[in-house]
Amino acid sequence: MANIVNVRIDERLIHGQVAAYWTNNLNVSRLMVIDDLAAQDEIQKMALKMACPTTVKLSILSVDRAVERLNDPTAYEGERVFIVIRNTGTLEKVIALGAPITAITVGNMSNKVGSQRVYHTVCVTQDDIKIFRELNSKGIKFTAQMVPSDEPQNFIDLIAKL
Repeated sequence: MANIVNVRIDERLIHGQVAAYWTNNLNVSRLMVIDDLAAQDEIQKMALKMACPTTVKLSILSVDRAVERLNDPTAYEGERVFIVIRNTGTLEKVIALGAPITAITVGNMSNKVGSQRVYHTVCVTQDDIKIFRELNSKGIKFTAQMVPSDEPQNFIDLIAKL
C-alpha cells in the first residue's frame, strides 16, 4: 500500500515550494495531484509535468480514480506519496469516498470574494471553514505550514479566531 507522507491543499498544485522544498524534505518518490479538472485538461497536465521534479513520478488523477488507487494495496507499493489537492471541495469528496487520509497540511488558498486571511497566504471562505470543521470532527488533523522549515500551526485553532 502507498505510504502517504503528506497531503497538502494548495490551489497552485505543483509550484516552487512543492517541487523543491516539500518533495526533497519528505523524500518523495511520487507526487499525486488529485483534481478532476486537471485530470481532464491536457494543457494543465503538460504544465504540471513540466513543474514536477524529474526525480519524482507524477500521477494526475480524478477524485474517483485517485481514491481507487489509494485504496488498492498493490498500487504505489513501497513509494513515498505526496498528495496535492486544489481546494476544500475536492478534499471533502476524496475523504467521503474513503481515501486513507488522516492529516492535511494547508498551504496556499488565495484571497477571493468573501474570504478572510487566516495565515500567510491562506484565505478561507465560510464554506471552507465549514468543511475544515466537519472533517476535523471526523478525526482529521489540519496544520498550516508554507514550507517544511516553518513551525506547523494548528489550523483549526487559527480558524477558531475568525
